[in-house]
Amino acid sequence: MKNKKGIFREFLGYLIVAAIAALFAVLLRIFIIEPYIVPTPSMAPTLIVGDRVIVNKIAFKFSDIERGDIIAFNSPFEEKFLVKRVIALPGDEISFTESGDIYINGEKFEEPYLPEDIYPSYENESFIINEENFFVMGDNRNNSSDSRVFGPIDKSAIFGEVIFIYGPFSRIGRIR
Repeated sequence: MKNKKGIFREFLGYLIVAAIAALFAVLLRIFIIEPYIVPTPSMAPTLIVGDRVIVNKIAFKFSDIERGDIIAFNSPFEEKFLVKRVIALPGDEISFTESGDIYINGEKFEEPYLPEDIYPSYENESFIINEENFFVMGDNRNNSSDSRVFGPIDKSAIFGEVIFIYGPFSRIGRIR
């Protein structure tokens, strides 16, 4: 039978391991990845309301934001985050046609990830994206408040790239 001192040391060892694990988990969540729940249907069917996703918070510290990336950013209107796809980059000219086509720098923009049953219509308008700004849109174009509503977003509002769905179980996988 162990003496009281031996039991205390063993307990202390377990406590130290638990504290280190908790510290590691907190630091991981603060600086590297963070789980979120998709709040709106604007990215359907790529992401649906209630999808649990992992946001890589350091993705854009080591690489540039690219057209097509799915990003998480702070909403310009509310105290919540939004998830949208980057469509136009700083310096791009983006133009919309009433027939639902998008042109970036004069070339038609193809979007193979959009659902076939979505036929967006836009107003004929054009924007030139300022430095440090990005034009974002939801994949569910008929049901998305995005840069067409609130304008381009500033890079400082972007806090990560959505990289993985971890729930519900039927939807687990990388985001395409």
